[in-house]
Amino acid sequence: MVLNTSEVHYSEKLQELALELLASSQDIVIVAHIDPDGDALGSCLGLQRALRSVGKNAQTHMSIPRYLRFMVEENEILPPLEVCPEHSLLVVLDVDPHDFRRVEGVPTEGCSCRILNIDHHGTNARKANLHLVEPRKAACAQMVAELVEIMRIPLEPHISNPLLLGIITDTGSFRFSNADADVFERAAKLLEGGANLAYLNDNMAQTPHYFYALQAKVLQSIEFLFDSKVIIARVTQDMVQEVGATWEDVESLVGLIRSAEGTELAALFKDFGDSVKLSLRSRGRLSAQNIAIACGGGGHVAAAGATVTRPYLEARECFETAVTAEFERVSAQG
Repeated sequence: MVLNTSEVHYSEKLQELALELLASSQDIVIVAHIDPDGDALGSCLGLQRALRSVGKNAQTHMSIPRYLRFMVEENEILPPLEVCPEHSLLVVLDVDPHDFRRVEGVPTEGCSCRILNIDHHGTNARKANLHLVEPRKAACAQMVAELVEIMRIPLEPHISNPLLLGIITDTGSFRFSNADADVFERAAKLLEGGANLAYLNDNMAQTPHYFYALQAKVLQSIEFLFDSKVIIARVTQDMVQEVGATWEDVESLVGLIRSAEGTELAALFKDFGDSVKLSLRSRGRLSAQNIAIACGGGGHVAAAGATVTRPYLEARECFETAVTAEFERVSAQG
């Protein structure tokens, strides 16, 4: 098989990362993005466990969402740090370390540490000391799994499970268009390494009782826009408090409305009062990434997000303007 130029470059960068991590005698600090999902947690935890298995002092700092706690052993992941640790090697996963508002775990602005970055978001500025950014990869955990293989670290269930969790998350349990042959090949290797797909899916499907009351409120807020090609829903602080939920329980609801027949874009507005967080999912011609960027965020073509530091009505106006521009773009392309 002949590799193309981009594949060679990717392989060389993986090798550089592997060599530096294996040669490092420093403490290795691992972080990801705010509101971590299964890919962020799975990537960090998989890498941490792999590095510890070869004697490295690797530690993830993260706020663990309730629904992902099943994956983490007691005190295995520590809370975010208030200052960037000196004389450490900082590994930032699934986010651009220079998107300071999006990084959680350590404050990367002004950080003097050497930074290694692995990410699959095309909006990454690629300014880390050593970075591997590949938007064609379905999940950051897929890239970390490839790194673990390059480092010749044997796969065991405690390493394979979080990495497969990351792939499951960002492929929608292999339902999204990014679930290509490479994803299935990597997932198969993780299964061979002891990952338990049924265990992961069963735990990810668990929901607290109050979640159904929250779903009912969100479904009542649904609107169809742009000739029913766009579906939106809104969650407010009052709705969350009334049912005894937390904001982390809201994250999965954009997937619920995404399945509406005939829609090309789903948008969930998380209304905090003075700001709004947008979660976007595209299942048609529209780029969720373009819309998110117009609203001050970023992400992937099929899944993206933005935080708009304005009240709901102004955030919605920004969103609708961006959607109009995106429809015009795809219309012009025929």
